[in-house]
Amino acid sequence: MKKILLFLYQYPFFLFLLFLVVTYLPVLLPYFHLKNDLITQNLPTRFVFSEGLSSGFEPFWNPYLHYGSPQYGDMNNGFWNPVQWFIGSTFGYNIYTITFEELFYILIGGWGVYKVAREFYSKDVAILAGLVYMCCGYLTGHLQYLCWITGTGYFPFVLLYFIRVNKNPIIKNFLLGGISVFLFVAATHPGLIIGAAYFFTFTLLVIYFNRKGLLKELYHKNFWFINLCFLLISSILSLVVIYSNVEVLNYISRGTKVSLAETLMTPTSFQSYLSIYHPLPVHKTNFFRTDIAMRNVYIGIAHLLGLIYITKISARKTILTFGLPLLFFILLSAGSYFKIFAWKFLPFLGFVRLNGEFTYFVVLLFLLYGSAGINILLQKKINWPSRASFHLLIFTFATAALAIVLLLITKASILFSSSSNFSSLKEVIKSLIDNTSIWDLLLVQSTIQIVTIWFFRKHIDRKSITGFLLCINLILITWLTLPFTGLGMMSKKEVQAVIERFPKGIQPQKLVSINNADYITPPDETQFLLIASYSKKIGSKLPDQYPVQLRSNDAFIGDKDLYKFIKNQSYLFLSDDTTVNTRTNFDSSNIQVKRSGPGLIKCTVINNDFKWLTLLQNNYKYWEVRVDGKLVNHYTGFKTFISISLEKGTHEIEFRFNADPIKKIAWINIFLLLATISFAIYPRTGKRKLFK
Repeated sequence: MKKILLFLYQYPFFLFLLFLVVTYLPVLLPYFHLKNDLITQNLPTRFVFSEGLSSGFEPFWNPYLHYGSPQYGDMNNGFWNPVQWFIGSTFGYNIYTITFEELFYILIGGWGVYKVAREFYSKDVAILAGLVYMCCGYLTGHLQYLCWITGTGYFPFVLLYFIRVNKNPIIKNFLLGGISVFLFVAATHPGLIIGAAYFFTFTLLVIYFNRKGLLKELYHKNFWFINLCFLLISSILSLVVIYSNVEVLNYISRGTKVSLAETLMTPTSFQSYLSIYHPLPVHKTNFFRTDIAMRNVYIGIAHLLGLIYITKISARKTILTFGLPLLFFILLSAGSYFKIFAWKFLPFLGFVRLNGEFTYFVVLLFLLYGSAGINILLQKKINWPSRASFHLLIFTFATAALAIVLLLITKASILFSSSSNFSSLKEVIKSLIDNTSIWDLLLVQSTIQIVTIWFFRKHIDRKSITGFLLCINLILITWLTLPFTGLGMMSKKEVQAVIERFPKGIQPQKLVSINNADYITPPDETQFLLIASYSKKIGSKLPDQYPVQLRSNDAFIGDKDLYKFIKNQSYLFLSDDTTVNTRTNFDSSNIQVKRSGPGLIKCTVINNDFKWLTLLQNNYKYWEVRVDGKLVNHYTGFKTFISISLEKGTHEIEFRFNADPIKKIAWINIFLLLATISFAIYPRTGKRKLFK
């Protein structure tokens, strides 16, 4: 055992891997699935992506979402993320692969925080920081938001190379930093990218104002020019992502500021910060006035004590300079009056609806500042943690006593609920989730904290034992949190069985009305919202619940009569006109589809009586239409769709989404990334200093 522990300490990546497996064992077990947005939004769009690749279609256009959407510019789903391309082109997307993808980001995120902390603190402190990060409240609370979790995986490496560039401005650090930025912006929700821009703005200022003190090793005589070069290199290496997103912003409904009412949605309320010590009870009351996913900021007992200590010993000026970015993100994530100010006056913040997204930077700063406190305590061997933990123990006994009293008074407890006969472990867990009260969770949480602190105080001088105790604390709280925030009660096998009921590959779609299309209805429609994507059918009986949508499609859906008319058509039809006049004659009987899929429709049309041919795909800029091999003009029909004027006779027609500008920029970007990696790993170039 001693040899194993020594190996894990010498090679901490394997420690992180083991910790991931143990901590997220409920996620790995076959009995549960990752729920909510991950399965209702992320999985179906990734499923179409991988199914298109396996069937020989280019994945730049998703024909099944909102009557067609430019997938390459979907900022909700990380189209340019290399991990997504790897999974999509190899194993394909299903409930198992998307689960492992999410766990991968948690693993590398923890490893990244370890590397960041190792730049300043001892190995012991860095390991603990990385482990805490992997199961902090932000990650366990937001498992359903895959595009947020991707950001938490890549961002620590952006921060790492930002630090290394300023410590040691060699070419290798600039180039690897640029690659880290590319991975981050390619995979991450735009809210985190906007937050990151403000994070680094504050970081630059903090370094500058502490250039002669605490952060003097990060300040170089060419400080501002170094960071400008870092930004420039990162921007060049992220060219395809920037171009794609900026282009699509001009066409989607989310390309402008949200309303003032929307900008105050789903905050991490001020009362949610009670979760920094008691994370479990926040899942069972409306007192916190926000979505359950936004309430948890837990960072473990050690980092809480470290945070208190570093605040206690720091000078007022230090607290002010280091605390300002923390205060900024606390106020921003709270959706408070400050967010109204930010919505009006600060760039880009008015585009973000879910304010709890910014809590990531609060938790990260809590961890880094707390690590500083722990590092000082370990170096100086101060007895303060023993005294502080004693006061914390007294407080926890008081909360436990309060929980017991309120349990007895209110009778709001699982203990007083009527007994039931359960046929499975899942039914037991579901009953516990449904019937457990806030006072039950407060008592459970207090008990865990009391036991942890008691043994912590007893073994405070033995680092290995205290580290083990703190990890057990994190594991238990994660296990108890996941059923509330991350796990659904369907087994992975049940979810996958539903997915496998849908057609394999991409086959030509039948020309029947959308209302009569053969969609497969899953047993739990709340878990499979994007049925058209799974069924690979253009059109849906109800508007798709997905945040990225073209403005033209918004206008179409807003016209109830037109929407009703279109649902009575097939996805390809002849008509007398293309106006909003829903009394027009139409027909699909003389159309034969030869091939249909993402970005490509080939068909034969016999036109005897009609003037127009319409394809129910949103008319986006890269669509091309050929009639009998000749490129023809196409128009926007019925507010959003692709229509062409068609002469009488028999015609061979091809609709093709030809995103050549995007593909050219993508190939340039790939070349730059490969060249960057080559230069970075080549010793003669990588180790050269860009600035002396």
